[in-house]
Amino acid sequence: MKGKTEKAALIDDIHGRFAKAQVAVVAEYRGLGVEELRTLRTKLRSAGGEFKVVKNTLARKAAEDTGLADMRKYFDGPIGVALGYEDPAALAKAIKEFAGQQEKLKLRSAVLEGRLLDLAGLARVAALPSRQVLLGRLVGQMQAPVTGLVFSLQGIVRKYVATMGAVLAKRTAEGA
Repeated sequence: MKGKTEKAALIDDIHGRFAKAQVAVVAEYRGLGVEELRTLRTKLRSAGGEFKVVKNTLARKAAEDTGLADMRKYFDGPIGVALGYEDPAALAKAIKEFAGQQEKLKLRSAVLEGRLLDLAGLARVAALPSRQVLLGRLVGQMQAPVTGLVFSLQGIVRKYVATMGAVLAKRTAEGA
């Protein structure tokens, strides 16, 4: 049995992880074997997250004063929390995909940057493109007006050069 200081240290550790997470998904893992949990953890790690199995009382205490405070009611039964620190869409995709393959993993709720999401909201987040794709699109949209201006200016210069070439050709033809 753990002492109070060990529990307090564990709560502080979990609290720090909860506070740092951009997205969190509470899931019931009843019936999943060790190998399946290892596969889930590997998949979530590659998406920039982790899966923590936590005791409900410790999770409730650790969730206080974090974005996960609204999820405390979902901390009952054998639960684990998937925490995403980098790209919320990547973690949501990974856990949703795993839950689709493993019926034993039941998703309960999610929090995205402090806002409670239902399972439909989690599905919408999972459908988003990755952060890199969104940033690429943003850069493309920002470059579009400048690129259009450059092509317009090139067209004006091209027409001027072509006109001057035609005038020069006409004058040399008249002078010869």
